[in-house]
Amino acid sequence: MPRWLAHAIVIVGWLLTPVWAWGASFFGAWLGARLAVRLSDPVAMIAVAGLVGLVAGLGTLWLWVRQMRRLPHRLSHHMAPRRSQEVKIAPVE
Repeated sequence: MPRWLAHAIVIVGWLLTPVWAWGASFFGAWLGARLAVRLSDPVAMIAVAGLVGLVAGLGTLWLWVRQMRRLPHRLSHHMAPRRSQEVKIAPVE
């Protein structure tokens, strides 16, 4: 993998962080609202939906940031060596 591609993957991954957090919190709030329909108190309904959305968003954000911190090390195993690190092989005579 070219080094520029590995760097681009890391940059795009970090730029996707707010998208993942927003999407997970939206899905969590939707799921919380589905669960809260069974309640009779409107304030409790809003609280359940908000709490599930908050937990889903923060949980996803925590997992994503944890994975993004490990990504450069994982990509380093697939990157081409730098020109200064290339091994020169002597021609066979």
